[in-house]
Amino acid sequence: MSSKKKSDKNPAKITALAQHYIDVFRNGRLERGMSPEELSKEISPFEGDSLVRKIENQFTSNKYTPATIKRAMVFLKIPSYIVFPTTLLSSDTLQEKTKLIILKGMTAIAAVRSLLEEGYFEEGRTRHETWEFANGFYEEKKSEKFFDPALEALYNEGKLIKLEPDATNKLIRFQRNPEYDPSE
Repeated sequence: MSSKKKSDKNPAKITALAQHYIDVFRNGRLERGMSPEELSKEISPFEGDSLVRKIENQFTSNKYTPATIKRAMVFLKIPSYIVFPTTLLSSDTLQEKTKLIILKGMTAIAAVRSLLEEGYFEEGRTRHETWEFANGFYEEKKSEKFFDPALEALYNEGKLIKLEPDATNKLIRFQRNPEYDPSE
């Protein structure tokens, strides 16, 4: 039994095409506010509810099969021109599996949901801190108000709470609602 910590492990090796499918369906899942388990139940009801979580885990070599690609496309209503890459991706060269917190082209709501899933809101974060951190993942800098509606939407869904200003923190901060577990 290995006692290596998650951070000490090496990422799995997969093809660029397999990584592309993982990124497309993760973005689609986050856009719709779905957990990995919810998508798993829809695209692979007989393989348990953790299939998508295993696929998205950068330390496993799990990937989408042709059948699950088709089911995910239909269920998430993602058109084929988005699912299938427009440029030829290597299908025989292995690369390290990645899990970028925010993917290129992700909308504000998907980006904030991804940050929530990845533990960014375990401590209180101001709107400005969130904007500053998330902007580091985009090629073009987003406006300062870009993420505000997404933060408010997750607050209204009960996934984030607002920490009111106090003597030390003059601004409202957003934090994960302790009653919400993003891994469920």
